[in-house]
Amino acid sequence: MKMRTNKILAVLLLPAFLCGCAGKTPVSAEPENTTENKELVSDVTSENISEYDFTEQAMIYLEYLGTKLPDRDSTKKDGDHEAAMEWIISELRNAGYSDGQIEKQSFSYEGFEGTNVILTVEGEDRLHQIIAGAHYDGDGTGDNGSGVALLLANAVGLAGKKPHYTVKYIFFDCEEIGLLGSFYSVENMSDTETANTLYMINIDSVVFGDYCNIYGGFPGYEYVVQEKQPEPEKTEAYEFAADVAESLGFSVMRTADLDGYFAKHGTGPEIKEKTLYTNPWTNDNPPPSNYVAASPATIPASDHVGYMMKDIPYIYFEATNWFVEGEELSYLGYFETYDKSLGEGGMFMNTEYDTWENLNKFFPGRAEQHFRIYSPLLSALIMKR
Repeated sequence: MKMRTNKILAVLLLPAFLCGCAGKTPVSAEPENTTENKELVSDVTSENISEYDFTEQAMIYLEYLGTKLPDRDSTKKDGDHEAAMEWIISELRNAGYSDGQIEKQSFSYEGFEGTNVILTVEGEDRLHQIIAGAHYDGDGTGDNGSGVALLLANAVGLAGKKPHYTVKYIFFDCEEIGLLGSFYSVENMSDTETANTLYMINIDSVVFGDYCNIYGGFPGYEYVVQEKQPEPEKTEAYEFAADVAESLGFSVMRTADLDGYFAKHGTGPEIKEKTLYTNPWTNDNPPPSNYVAASPATIPASDHVGYMMKDIPYIYFEATNWFVEGEELSYLGYFETYDKSLGEGGMFMNTEYDTWENLNKFFPGRAEQHFRIYSPLLSALIMKR
């Protein structure tokens, strides 16, 4: 999932990777963005939500990844990385998707090699598309076995249903070493395809954290700690996701609801079931330290970044805790829980504690609770009309 702070610099240097991608799409005249001003509604409603909630399958996949394919580190030759990729493809085939719909997108960069798995589901409207992605590399059950489990369960659960817009499910590789797979995928989109992408949904680490969050918006590219941050632009996709969540019966604490809460109470709000939150920090009420991105945007440390840099709106699912004080990583969302006695001082991502055993030992039932929110919301965001 999120890379540690010392890796954020690698993200900011990734334009060099974009320029060096083999098979890069030539730049042509800037096309008209035909996605603007489209009114989007979802086929998923509070009345039929159970038909689009694939939590049970996501839990099966999460356990399988956590117990059978735990070491998906893309830099290892003797781990579970290759097996995980083939397992994803096998599950898609078993669900009825054809080989013509499934693509292995291989890439290399400065000695690193990887393969994205792309499933394309043609929609009634074949011009416009929605992209949903999660990285499968890494060695964590939460980071990012949880994202893969949720995304794969959705693709399998919706097999046979024709979406209104074309949907691309992308299982990204090499996120943990610099977002290589997602940057490669977006750079190889044509200008027309880029302009006609409604939004990209990124799913990364959604089961360990105290709060279920959604993010969105372009915060600018100056990711440095400072007293004031650029106000996020293009937050419409985030607002739409929040509106859809509320229409499904979930509560949403948006920027306006969280702004100043910490300043007044010295902690975050009560953690409630069936509730979504976001990055709480604003220019009026920044964190005590490490102010890097204003709400509802987030820090540049996951697979949404490349799409954002191409001006494609994003919606980002993540479970974590922005209210925890630590040392250098305070208030950045790297700590997943208030309880600093758990994991590495409250942190599980990118640590040895990110395991299936610890998830169930310290947070029994949490993964299912989180999937009960994120699974139908993902379906609703994909099944647009």
